[in-house]
Amino acid sequence: MDRKQDASQDLLSEVKILIENSKILELRELLEEYHIIDIFDIMEHLNESMKIKLFEVLPLDMAASILEESDAEFFSKILSKIDIDHRKNILELMSLDDMADILSQLEEDERDKVMELLSQEDAQDVKELLIYEEESTGGIMTTGYIEINKDMTAKEAIKHMRENAQDAETIYYIYVVDNEERLVGVLSLRELITSRDANIVEDLMSENIISVYVDEDREEAVRLVSKYNLIAIPVIDRGQKLKGIITVDDIIDVMEEEATEDMYKFAGTSEQERDFVEKVNPTSREQIVSSVKARIPWLLITLIGGLLSTLILSNLDFIMNPTYRVLVFFIPVVMGMGGNIGTQSSALTVMALSNKDLEFSNVIREGMVGFITGIVCSLIIAVLTFIFIKDINIVLVVSISLFINMIVGAMIGAFMPVLFKKLDVDPSIISAPVIATALDITGIAIYLVITSILLSKIV
Repeated sequence: MDRKQDASQDLLSEVKILIENSKILELRELLEEYHIIDIFDIMEHLNESMKIKLFEVLPLDMAASILEESDAEFFSKILSKIDIDHRKNILELMSLDDMADILSQLEEDERDKVMELLSQEDAQDVKELLIYEEESTGGIMTTGYIEINKDMTAKEAIKHMRENAQDAETIYYIYVVDNEERLVGVLSLRELITSRDANIVEDLMSENIISVYVDEDREEAVRLVSKYNLIAIPVIDRGQKLKGIITVDDIIDVMEEEATEDMYKFAGTSEQERDFVEKVNPTSREQIVSSVKARIPWLLITLIGGLLSTLILSNLDFIMNPTYRVLVFFIPVVMGMGGNIGTQSSALTVMALSNKDLEFSNVIREGMVGFITGIVCSLIIAVLTFIFIKDINIVLVVSISLFINMIVGAMIGAFMPVLFKKLDVDPSIISAPVIATALDITGIAIYLVITSILLSKIV
């Protein structure tokens, strides 16, 4: 157990003792010294009554932050146990984009009950956020930003910023709009406060705006924020009107979610299994059922592919010849090398596609990698095969099959994600089991063809 875990256990023990002895003041003072994430972590290990008591002791801003980090189940359960005034005060301090994310996971009647507790302005903003798809930029944006009119003076803009800064997610970027609310420029806080009072905002702003459309995939926001090292990125509609911003903390959350999602897909399972892995104290039955449901589709695909490989292999008549039955011993290495390089190419291509658009020329480049590595590996296996078997026919079949299989494997591994990307399908669904199965089939086919061509000229 590391120091962080030790500290968490100590905090949990101390909190339990203070709650059991009703030392509310001491508990509040203790909690104010910790980060909300640490408090959220220990709350998951408390029973329901202790959890509610601890939550009621928290300062309002900390309670709001805890709910922003929670899932829909925690959010709904906690709110249902506290009085209505306390509920309203906490909801008022919550980030609207985080609240919208949670509300989108609730049943409609539960969602309506929460919306009734919000101010009219906040309720309207949340309703607008709920319209957008979860995977879109609109689904992760916040309406907590500062905008100023291009015709304001620097002095007027600073006054406006002071009046609205409390409700903003970030004040480092100030967005400039025209009289129709269209985004026309961006201004940094430094540029604004170091300018002369009489300067016009339009003369100070930068018109080189990096933005995303509200209906674009959220991965585009991730790509742009990562590329330009932004703290936040504005979100506009197709009429160029400013709708919200996406801050870097939301971008980090998306990066983590997308990377985890891709990892699970590529491993041949799904996020459903991850949800139970990360769940606090899941039952063995839940874990088993979740894993079976997530993995069985990919395993069935692999099984069918394996049967196709067997069907092809059954036509390798030369193996029946006692002289060449040794060929069967090399099937695993020929198939394995093609599968390995194909999986490598596919994984690297999927990762590259998350940052930029690749063309089919990438397939050719991966083919060249397969060509060079294939030469090296086929020469090695040729030498070793000849040392132990001393049959030049076997050496030629195995080494040439391995060489061709590595080139084809590398190209298929790179081609499939690029093709899926062009078809506007998530390339990460090209999972390791799918790639391995496809390359097993092509590997066996290549081995059959090379064996038939070479040995038919000899036998």
